[in-house]
Amino acid sequence: MSRELVKKAGNIVIKIGTKVLTENDNTLDVFVIESIVRQVSEFAESEKNFIIVSSGAIALGLNRMGFTNRPVEINFLQAAASLGQSGLMHAYEAAFQGSKYGPAQILLAYEDIRNRKKYLNIRNTIFALWSFNAIPIVNENDSVTYSEIRFGDNDLLAAHLSIMMDADLLLILTDVDGVYDKNPNLDGSARIIEEIPMAVSSDTASLLKNTAAGKGSRFSSGGMKSKLEAARIATKSGIGVVIANGKDIDLSALFEGKRIGTLCLPTEKKIRGKKKWIAFNPKVEGKIVIDRGGERAIVKEKKSLLPAGVREVIGRFEIGGNVSIRNEDNVEIARGLTNFSSHELALIKGLNTKKIPEVLGVDTYFDEVVHRDNMVVFA
Repeated sequence: MSRELVKKAGNIVIKIGTKVLTENDNTLDVFVIESIVRQVSEFAESEKNFIIVSSGAIALGLNRMGFTNRPVEINFLQAAASLGQSGLMHAYEAAFQGSKYGPAQILLAYEDIRNRKKYLNIRNTIFALWSFNAIPIVNENDSVTYSEIRFGDNDLLAAHLSIMMDADLLLILTDVDGVYDKNPNLDGSARIIEEIPMAVSSDTASLLKNTAAGKGSRFSSGGMKSKLEAARIATKSGIGVVIANGKDIDLSALFEGKRIGTLCLPTEKKIRGKKKWIAFNPKVEGKIVIDRGGERAIVKEKKSLLPAGVREVIGRFEIGGNVSIRNEDNVEIARGLTNFSSHELALIKGLNTKKIPEVLGVDTYFDEVVHRDNMVVFA
């Protein structure tokens, strides 16, 4: 029954890795692009909506620049992204020829996901593109982003985009058949794991340790560890994830429910609306450590966070900042939008709410540090 979620998926994000799109000499594998585009176009006719997150631009650019390995210099990587992106989009444009659908390029930066207004604008743009029979081709805007403000790789970008667009399925296409129970490069007895219950943290941690070491190739930035991390993020929001081989992917068989690749099972409940942005924003602005009483109020009693429950304030943030709420064991139990700056909260932490006007010297104030309506509880 678990493959039913794949069969019923309406909004689908497909992430295509560098090693899927390129040949051994790091030139573009036109056959693979044409095959995937043809299949996507066919299923778009049956009221499925697709977004393609496509890697490969940097590899293609580095190939044009004559590099035999991926450099570490950011300016070289940014130049390669600029050179390769045009060639990549040209290949997609050619592959869609003859179809009623066409590609639409979207380049995203880390800040586009963090900023609530930009986040909503991207959603609206993609909805509009779907209505005009366009298939968004998304990549990270590597030519202008710096390492400290990047997603890191397209696996994580695809996960956050899946959450943003209320996707039902994230299909991560790589050059292996799925997730193995052991590292197949080291152990010939390794077997594909057909399903992973991502909510079981011990199982996921074991997989990360045993099968997910290393990068995908000398021209790519990800690896199986990155894909499982992306799966963890997406499944936490109720999105199913399939990790499969993209070189010969059969979407018809996949959507018929056949056991292709590894299915990462999602949580049962989806988070929607503003709380989705709060919960899965790729970066929080600070941390609030709370005591056992504050934890009990949030988790057990489903209440807001009051100043009395706050033990420690970490980082600098302003009013409205998205903060991580952690218990005394440093486990994140919730996230939310704070009604106080870090400076104000440091002054009123541990105090009764009635003390706020006296300590801060104000007449009007919020009773809650983080209101329940602006909070997502993970515990």
